[in-house]
Amino acid sequence: MGSEDSDMNIVVTQISVGGFDNDVNAKMLSEYLEEQVGQVLRCRLKTLSTPPKSYPTYHIDEESVQRMNDYIRVEPHAFVHFASSGSANYALAAAGRNELILGGKPLKVSLGPGNPHCLDKRRIDKMPLKFSDVNVEIGGLVSNDDFVVGWRGPLTGVNFLVDRFDGTCKILFTNNTVFSFQSEARQAVIKCNFKIQFLTREINEIKECKDFASLVILLQLASSPLVFYRTADDDVEESVAFDLLDDDDQWIRTTDITCSGAIDRFNTYRISIRPRNGPNFGKAKKFFRESRVPVVEPCNQRLRVRNEPDFGVPMPEPFFCIQNHGGISFKVLFLVNAVLHKGIINQHQMTNDFFTLLNKHPEGINVAALKHIFSFKRPVNDAVKKLEHIQTWLWNKLNLLKRTEESDDVVEVRRLVITPTKA
Repeated sequence: MGSEDSDMNIVVTQISVGGFDNDVNAKMLSEYLEEQVGQVLRCRLKTLSTPPKSYPTYHIDEESVQRMNDYIRVEPHAFVHFASSGSANYALAAAGRNELILGGKPLKVSLGPGNPHCLDKRRIDKMPLKFSDVNVEIGGLVSNDDFVVGWRGPLTGVNFLVDRFDGTCKILFTNNTVFSFQSEARQAVIKCNFKIQFLTREINEIKECKDFASLVILLQLASSPLVFYRTADDDVEESVAFDLLDDDDQWIRTTDITCSGAIDRFNTYRISIRPRNGPNFGKAKKFFRESRVPVVEPCNQRLRVRNEPDFGVPMPEPFFCIQNHGGISFKVLFLVNAVLHKGIINQHQMTNDFFTLLNKHPEGINVAALKHIFSFKRPVNDAVKKLEHIQTWLWNKLNLLKRTEESDDVVEVRRLVITPTKA
């Protein structure tokens, strides 16, 4: 990482290092570079990446897997942060002259991407606002004061970052993850970093909630966030207590990391922040307001938080949808799933009363009502009441339903084949 002092003059303080033996650890490499080059702030040494022809399987419990380490590891390499850009440039030049020799082997050094317009290189002093050891829950509001949890993050080690530089929010944590191998029955358990990332402009609303022990916010997203992982079984040597920018270690896009599909099914994130982060919390709220994100002040009523009925149970299908419901046509069910996946109405609001209303009215009324609900930008808190109100309004305005031709914007798909490709 680094910064830029002009359009074509990059200031980079991080290098990537390779070429050393397997018995070299982060402390040895850091001490050698400090002696030969300059002050090292952090050295992250990696010997592991995603095993070839393997993929993470989030629905398998790591405790049920026999741990094994017989997969092929990568050549050891490291990401090194120097205190100054001069040290990084000197290391690159010295390695080019074969002057950096560790354990009898010349070190290979690179500065990473050479694009002067890379966002991460233009950062000067806008460090992300970091909230350490937060509690994260993903779920949905069944009513104004009733929050149903579909997934709960680890109890410790979860960080929430608000990056004012590129307008992103990130939830970071580490977990052991089961990897399955293609065409093989064996599995491996690998420690991984995870990142859930979304843009501030993708936040519909931020609501502060009353709580005695924490600063609690509800983030309602307009769409599902991006999810990434990378292996984290690293040897790290860090000499400073303050936060540094992320390493150039590549993140890999992945699917929903929750076994219950909570990221796909819900769009509301409940984040509990420790009171000691109050100053940063105020800065974050100011940034959100400047970014035109609606921030609702805390109300006096406390939020009820409870687990969903099948909390933690793996989904039987990779894609959640309501396929059959007695007496309801395909067109109506298609739109029911549309408002569900857009996050306007969550599955726990689709009660028997909700479907009874759909059964009571003709298809035309239901289609028009659900299309109207689909146009909403924010979730509704009382789905039954909202649907009933719109159906009644349409029933009194039947002339609005007259169409000169049959709509062709809804089709039934009998089969869908998704072919995975490598990026």
